[in-house]
Amino acid sequence: MHHKHGVNIVYENLTNIYEYRKFVDANQLCVLHVMKSGCSVCYAVLPQLDDLIQQFPRVKLGVINQNKVEDITRQLSIFTVPVDLIFFQGKEVHRQARFIDMQRFERQLVELNDNIEYK
Repeated sequence: MHHKHGVNIVYENLTNIYEYRKFVDANQLCVLHVMKSGCSVCYAVLPQLDDLIQQFPRVKLGVINQNKVEDITRQLSIFTVPVDLIFFQGKEVHRQARFIDMQRFERQLVELNDNIEYK
């Protein structure tokens, strides 16, 4: 079930481990939203995450559906969804699961965004 919001949420749909790795390697600072079909909290968090990321023009959002990419569970040690992760220069630097504290998430992004050296 997809909730229609007034805004178009812009994200990259990552459908396998290769795409996930490529996404994380290609973006100095990015956010990964791991969700499952039929998880209402997962769908509720997405527009909030999108609103937050809009403030950071260079930060990209990737979404992985755990039902479709089962390897991701092992790859990232996912035990519950949603899981929202921040990657900086290819490494996971922040993770929140289940209940996402957007203010804490935003503070992390602000701090990391200030450390990026854009060519």
